[in-house]
This record gives sequence, structure tokens and C-alpha cells, in this order.
Amino acid sequence: MTTSAEVIAQLEARVAQRRQDGKYPIGLEQQLEAEFKAIMAVVHRGDNVLDDVKQLVEQSNRQVDLLNAPISHKSRIPGFGFVHRLIGKIVGRQTSAIAMRVQNTLELQQKVIELLLKQLEIQQGTDVRVLNQLSHAMQDRLMMIDVLAESIVELERKVAKGS
Repeated sequence: MTTSAEVIAQLEARVAQRRQDGKYPIGLEQQLEAEFKAIMAVVHRGDNVLDDVKQLVEQSNRQVDLLNAPISHKSRIPGFGFVHRLIGKIVGRQTSAIAMRVQNTLELQQKVIELLLKQLEIQQGTDVRVLNQLSHAMQDRLMMIDVLAESIVELERKVAKGS
């Protein structure tokens, strides 16, 4: 059983040989190449940044979780830890309410970002499928060209016998 790589290699060898023999119409390669470039221009979306986005989402999640973490009351000045603790208790009620609002807002933003990330992953999967379909379509075209070239050779042989 032949693998797809072997079939592709055989097709490429046949195409190269027929190209050298001049059996393909003039401009065919340029036409196929132009079509392929046009398709790739639509499909290509640049570098894969999904991993970078995932890392940033994880990092952002960790930062949101730190909003409710207790703040150290330690001081570099001896005895001032008590003052820091006292100030923390005085302003704690206001700052905790603000921290809660900020955390709620950031959690909503995180959900939006995660949905966007899912959409990017879905789009990447779609791109892979489209590229696979294009690859198969190009292979089908090459095979059809090969079959047509063989038919032309066969017809020319029959015509040459009839002359």
C-alpha cells in the first residue's frame, strides 16, 4: 500500500518530467500558483499567537485572585507594624469594597477574553480544515492534469497510427 507522501512524490516527479517535455499548456503553472496564492492570502492569518494568549489569560487569572490576598503589615521601622495594621483596619472596609468591584469587573473581562480565545481556537481548526481541503483540491487538479496529459498522448498516438 502506498502512502500519501509516496503518491505526492510520484505526482511531483511526473509533473516535473512532463514540464520538461513541454506537455503542459503554457501558463498553467502560473495560473495554478496565482490561484494558490489568492487562496492562501485569504486563509493565512499570521503567526500562531494562541499559546501567548493562553499564558496571558492564566497570568491575568492569577493577578485577579491576588486582589483578595491579605497585605503584609510588616514595616522596616521597628514598631510600625502596629501602625500599618491599624491603618489597614481603618481603611479596610472602603478598600475591600473597591477591591471587590474591581475583582468583579476583571472577572467579567476574563470571561470575555476566554470566549475570544475559544473563538480563536475554533478559527484555527477551521483554517487547518480549509488548508487540508485546498491541499486535496490541488492534488486532484494535478491528477486531472496528469490524466488529461496521458489522454492527449494516447490520442496523438492513435492519430499518428491513422495517418
